[in-house]
Amino acid sequence: MAKRASIFRPEALEHQRSRGPAAELVVLDAAATNWGFGLLCAAMAAFMVFVTLGRVNEYASGPAFVQLDGRAPLTADAAGLVSSVSVRPGDRVELGAELVRFHAAEELAELQAATREFDNQVAKLLLKPDDPMAREALIQLRTKRDLAQQRCDRRVLRAPQSGVIGDVRVRAGQVVEPGMRVIDLQAEATAATVTALMPGRYLPLLKAGDTLRFEVDGFRHLPHELVISRVGEQIVGPAEAARFVGRDLADAVQIQGPVVLVEAALPSTHFAMDGQGYDYANGMFGKAEAVVRNEPIAYAFVPSLKQWVERATGEGSKSSAEVEHAPR
Repeated sequence: MAKRASIFRPEALEHQRSRGPAAELVVLDAAATNWGFGLLCAAMAAFMVFVTLGRVNEYASGPAFVQLDGRAPLTADAAGLVSSVSVRPGDRVELGAELVRFHAAEELAELQAATREFDNQVAKLLLKPDDPMAREALIQLRTKRDLAQQRCDRRVLRAPQSGVIGDVRVRAGQVVEPGMRVIDLQAEATAATVTALMPGRYLPLLKAGDTLRFEVDGFRHLPHELVISRVGEQIVGPAEAARFVGRDLADAVQIQGPVVLVEAALPSTHFAMDGQGYDYANGMFGKAEAVVRNEPIAYAFVPSLKQWVERATGEGSKSSAEVEHAPR
């Protein structure tokens, strides 16, 4: 039987036999291995330092708005029909200036009748100056005329102070109810505060003296670092918070869930951005946030570590107190 021919050349087979059974599949460079191991150790060490020393913040955030002092919301003290509005937003008015006039036909008719009666009684008194009955009647008619004049005066809304007209919420021909907000009058502001609506669950973690970061809508790159001056004593619901904020501002933001009111004073009533000066306006909205927790990053990787540390710290402090008060 003839020998079967191989597909490999004799020279190739001989070379393969001469190499022996110990053949290297991968050739490793010792220098590269040492460098790689060193870099891996350095990365692990940096990660451990970062996890051990690094800290992470938890923020309480919510909507906030600016409030200026010297703002006087004027309301209607009685129901009536608006006859005329004498001012527009942005007008500057002086003390006592007429702002809104209400329909006063009945009051005016009463005043005219009281004035005629008073004038007639004055004429009678001039005819008989010594008549005590005429003199007493004149005094009563004068009081009646003055009361009618006061009723007419109350049908005109006047400026209680000098300032600038803000929102005008009524127009001629509109019917108003008692207590309805008619006009906002803003005197020259000397101070401004920020009121933030923080989630109610953060009430135990917020306190006066903490830092509050506030950014006005439209000026995102201009944060204000403020100091919290007051934290509400109780948690309020959305309806109560809306009453505090006011109907005009409550419509501009959705209050979801219970909140706590946090206040901080602004350093000035104006601010600057890109070399341009701006004045704060009452009701300017923005976003506020405050740091409520500052914990090591290790707690994020190992949540049970936090409980163990707190338990160990509590036991340590308790042991120290027991040692301090132990009988000697």
